[in-house]
Amino acid sequence: MTDHTYGAYGAAGAEPLDVGTVRARGELDWEDSQEFVRRLTAALERPPRLLVVDFAEVTFADSSVLHGLLTAHRRMAEAGGRLVLAGPLREPVRRLLDLSSAADHLHLAADADAAVRGASGPDVPRSPQVPPV
Repeated sequence: MTDHTYGAYGAAGAEPLDVGTVRARGELDWEDSQEFVRRLTAALERPPRLLVVDFAEVTFADSSVLHGLLTAHRRMAEAGGRLVLAGPLREPVRRLLDLSSAADHLHLAADADAAVRGASGPDVPRSPQVPPV
């Protein structure tokens, strides 16, 4: 199961960030991955500056999920944004990333909060005109 949200996040006193979130949970096999990729695609219709893909509750992911993540990562980079895969990642997901060497290409964070906190660095574009959530 997946869902996505959009909002403005940032550290206290800092300029808000344009952040989208896609959360997934459970086993993302071929059937479930189709819905996950649809949610990722929907989140990219108006690409945020930061797209956090929360995999904390994902117990399994297959290569179709990996393809969707890498495609979204490329599209975000082309749009001037960043995709961050947030954990903690379970062993089957970590193994998929390691065996495919995708961990070398994706931005990873310990959890969704760390992904947003890490986005306050100078290399992440900011969007001051984000509608309130």
